[in-house]
Amino acid sequence: MILECAFALLAPAAVAYLLTPRVARLMRSLNHVRPDVHKPGRPMVPYSGGVAIYASSVPFLIALALLDSALAVRAYALAAAVSIAFAVGLVDDFKVLSGRAKTLLSLLTVLPLLAAHVAQPAHVQLGRPLVPLLGRLRLTVVYWILLPLVAAGPANVVNMLDVFNGVMPATSLAAASALAVSALLIDPRGALLLLPLVGALAGYLPYNRWPARVLNGDSGSLMVGAYIGAAAALLHLEFLAAVALIPHILNGALVITSVRGFKEHRQMRERPVVVREDYKLAPSTSPTAPVSLVRLILAVDGPLEERQVALRLIALGVFSSALAALSALLIPR
Repeated sequence: MILECAFALLAPAAVAYLLTPRVARLMRSLNHVRPDVHKPGRPMVPYSGGVAIYASSVPFLIALALLDSALAVRAYALAAAVSIAFAVGLVDDFKVLSGRAKTLLSLLTVLPLLAAHVAQPAHVQLGRPLVPLLGRLRLTVVYWILLPLVAAGPANVVNMLDVFNGVMPATSLAAASALAVSALLIDPRGALLLLPLVGALAGYLPYNRWPARVLNGDSGSLMVGAYIGAAAALLHLEFLAAVALIPHILNGALVITSVRGFKEHRQMRERPVVVREDYKLAPSTSPTAPVSLVRLILAVDGPLEERQVALRLIALGVFSSALAALSALLIPR
């Protein structure tokens, strides 16, 4: 078990660290770049760093399935769900999809989980989330109504908060680590499913932290969010995943409510944050601008530099992830 954990964690980290700069160079050679809008001169930065995260995590999921037959069904289902989210994000990186189209396509991530549940119910059980103090619940109607969001929900809320250097990989690394620790207490072998993501994000983060040398793209944020959500469903950790992703869920709820639906941030006429001449960020004063978590932070504590905003968001993500890990101690076993 120790050797398997080391392989599942360290190999993806090493691959991500070595592969990410090569992916960045490839994207620049393809002129696949985006302006880093919160920095002086709006430097053009290689985009779609999610390719490196995917390539350094999913192959190791498949390797785990080949090495451990007890994990195979869950690992293949997780790899399939993540691959769907990655494909949707990569298409959006090169051809901008509408917010509604991207959301609807991300709902397809539930299909591998549902297929695994139907074909191999002994290995994949859905509708039995673990909750602190209450233990394992048996949900029927409500769970199945919400099931399409089990991976698509985290995918989209993680995507919506991916607006500053380092925030997505750092907060997702904290959430995935908290879920992995929680799984070690409840389903030690199942925790292996999360370790490739933890390792890949750890190896990737140095290139996306401020000042970013590569941007994640929707191929990164959608894929990472779907990975967290799908893994949580397979391990019955949906409640803990929701706790770990509280900042993302809060931000998503604020934005969706304020704009009355799903809209791609690149297609919004007004932004919740304005960049001043000194490149400090301030909250928009327009009553019709979207409301977001960042806008609330700046309203209380702004104006701030991009790096300062990112550190506050990361701190919130680390805190909520720690709360999720602590909540795992309250789950009856």
